[in-house]
Amino acid sequence: MIWYARKSSDDGKGMNKGILFHEGGHYSRNKQHAKEYVESLGLKWEEELKTINTKDEWFYFTDWEELDEEEFYDFDGNTHKRCHNCKHVVRILTEMNLCKNCNVYT
Repeated sequence: MIWYARKSSDDGKGMNKGILFHEGGHYSRNKQHAKEYVESLGLKWEEELKTINTKDEWFYFTDWEELDEEEFYDFDGNTHKRCHNCKHVVRILTEMNLCKNCNVYT
């Protein structure tokens, strides 16, 4: 399975590269989603693109090469982490995080 470092704010899908807004306040997987987000704020996409690489930059393209072992995602945006006991991947649920490999709650 492919794991993703971030989750898109636009469609909830996992992502390892994309556009980061507001120092992590919003993540877009592609240019179209980013444009829609910028325009939803009442701003003009073409004008805001001019702020990239300036002191007024508030969004930029990036990629994440490493996963945070405390929280990562599958493509559908489900949150996972590694079991502290056996390092098996555990899907994080709202009520419990039982590792099916070693039966330890993580």
